[in-house]
Amino acid sequence: MTRHKKKPPVKLLRSLFIWHRYIGLTAALFVVILALTGLALNHTGELKLDARHVQNGALLDWYGVHAPASITSYPVSEHVLSAVGGQIYWNTVRVPQVEGPLLGALKFADLVVAAVEGGLLLFTLDGELIERLEGSAGVPAGMQAIGLAAAGKLAIRAAHGFYQTDSDFLEWQETDSLDDVTWSSAIETPDALHTALVEAYRGSGLSLERVLLDLHSGRILGNWGVYLMDAAAILFLLLAATGIWLWAKRRASAREHLRRKREHERHAKT
Repeated sequence: MTRHKKKPPVKLLRSLFIWHRYIGLTAALFVVILALTGLALNHTGELKLDARHVQNGALLDWYGVHAPASITSYPVSEHVLSAVGGQIYWNTVRVPQVEGPLLGALKFADLVVAAVEGGLLLFTLDGELIERLEGSAGVPAGMQAIGLAAAGKLAIRAAHGFYQTDSDFLEWQETDSLDDVTWSSAIETPDALHTALVEAYRGSGLSLERVLLDLHSGRILGNWGVYLMDAAAILFLLLAATGIWLWAKRRASAREHLRRKREHERHAKT
């Protein structure tokens, strides 16, 4: 008597096919995300992802990159120097490697002089930063304001008195008071400039590379995103397992069908 292997129930196979299909459709979304982000991250240098920044307001809010609480602006001829969240901007261009409160800005000789906490910034009239003067260069400590004296000298109001210097910035003279000084005063930032500065400030806080990394790992959704990607990994394993199992069953069924066909042909000949 020929012993036949017990076949799996038809309903079980049908259920596995259905579940395999749904798992595949669900996993496809994660496969697309992982593939696209992975390809982009593999070419970070060529695509300059670390130098390109996100401008989308909703995404910036999601990452906690909010608009600055306040903007302080000082006019200099047709230009404006502004302090935005501790960063200094010449019009809408950020001054690199300079931070701190902006205490004043004015045109002095052939330069633009801006006072920040701890020193003076010297710009060309085109906005190029050429030098930073600090306490080692004689700049008074505890600056509070800068201005132009009637004698054509730069005036400083500091925590311990008043000082003035000429265009060479070599000698600082202390004086009891400076009554003939036009002090640099802040203005209300124009609406168009305010909007541009907010966009520039927020846009420099989140690189595209960071977003793609977080999207690839799921961390863009916080801890739940990591769990979601873990679940996706489990889906991939289930998809592979059910696929292999169904393939094996189909292969076994095909072999069984071929064996029976050969037996039938053999019996038919006899």
